[in-house]
Amino acid sequence: MTTQANVGFFKNEFVATLSDGRLIYQSDLHELADALHRAGILAKSVQYEWRSGQRMITAGQKVALLAAIRKQEHRPHGLAIAA
Repeated sequence: MTTQANVGFFKNEFVATLSDGRLIYQSDLHELADALHRAGILAKSVQYEWRSGQRMITAGQKVALLAAIRKQEHRPHGLAIAA
């Protein structure tokens, strides 16, 4: 079964709640994308859920996060690409 991630924004950090109970906190979208990819989360498994006390993630942030995860998914395994 594929692990799902619900992403929200709370106190200046992105918070991903994974369906297996893990939580991932990152202040940067690209770092969040890397952490989600390392956790085995696919772009198609990311959802956005607003909860009380959280800010909604903007459409631009959603697009940027999914693009960063997809970039990780298409990167050849075992190769590091320098920026």
